[in-house]
Amino acid sequence: MKKYLSLENLISVIIIILPTYLIRFNIFSVPTNLLEVLMTSLIVVWLLKKKDKVAFLKKGVGVYKKYIFWVILIFLGLLISTLVNQNYTAGAGIIKGWFLFPIIFSAIAITEVKKEKIFLSYFISSFVVASLALGYFFLNLITFDGRLEAFFNSPNYLAMYLAPALIIGVGLYTRNKKIYGVALAIILVAFYLTFSYAAWASVFIAIIIFLRLNKKIKLKAIGIVLGVAILLFIFSQAGKNKYNDFSHFTERSSLSSRTMVWKAAEKIISDNWFLGIGPGNFQTKYLEYQKYFPPYLEWAVPHPHNIFLSFWLQSGLAGLIGFLGLIYLRIKETSENVFNKNALATLSTAILIYILIHGMVDTTYFKNDLAIVFWLFFFMGIKKF
Repeated sequence: MKKYLSLENLISVIIIILPTYLIRFNIFSVPTNLLEVLMTSLIVVWLLKKKDKVAFLKKGVGVYKKYIFWVILIFLGLLISTLVNQNYTAGAGIIKGWFLFPIIFSAIAITEVKKEKIFLSYFISSFVVASLALGYFFLNLITFDGRLEAFFNSPNYLAMYLAPALIIGVGLYTRNKKIYGVALAIILVAFYLTFSYAAWASVFIAIIIFLRLNKKIKLKAIGIVLGVAILLFIFSQAGKNKYNDFSHFTERSSLSSRTMVWKAAEKIISDNWFLGIGPGNFQTKYLEYQKYFPPYLEWAVPHPHNIFLSFWLQSGLAGLIGFLGLIYLRIKETSENVFNKNALATLSTAILIYILIHGMVDTTYFKNDLAIVFWLFFFMGIKKF
């Protein structure tokens, strides 16, 4: 029994059930969710079981010392921006749920669980989510424009959750072709039905980069694969309203809507470039700035559809610099992993590449599950102690 209740298995289970953050409630009037409760329990168990915590902490600081300053910078940016903009409740909740818990949980996970098991746990989670999502599809529980979102708030969020699993499936496919092949096909179908063009393109690029870094594909082959992918995209989407709006850049297309959001975000940043507007304040500010623009195409916009703009707006210039510093150091460490032929570290980097590429046109961080995905695979490319 103790074997099944091991710390390693508990962490794996939490990774598998990441979407439980959607089960929300209050504890003593403090907003929380099931995932946070489970992570809190795990942290308590870990603290009780871990011997010689001081020595462990010193060793951890030694391994991650070059990253700590940039993480502190992000937290300072978030805290100062929250205090200045006086959005205390939302700000505290975001710092807790999208930064503090994800970082602590991910740091514990990569010290207690083998990397391949972390990949497998997330792959299983995505397989379960994809299977449930297909159930929604067969019951015709889809959006008004025919896209699959399942129990998420948007088809894009479903795509963001499934995308890392596609990269994992490709990376680990040769280890068990039957199991990974079948599961990968199911995840791919659900991913396709989201019709998230940005997610499709970002995953494709990330997989190509992963295969190239591992020397599993030649440069000539990349050109051929790219050409085939473009043709498949055109033939499969031609005639659909979303494709027509996208290809002709109509005034009602998602790209037109995003362009308007980016212009509004740019204006907000120009007025709040140093301290930002605070976590959770974008929707309010976005509506306040309507007077400077033609009528919005989108009104419910909690984030500016760009991960870098999100960090700048929610944590000020300090937070943005902290985030960029982390990315720079992680990419630098990736080059060393590639040189040392560390395939699993390279795989985690491919997932980060996906997050950053898709993050150019969407917000691929500011959700409980997406934040954990970011930090989990961020840490996995760093030397384990």
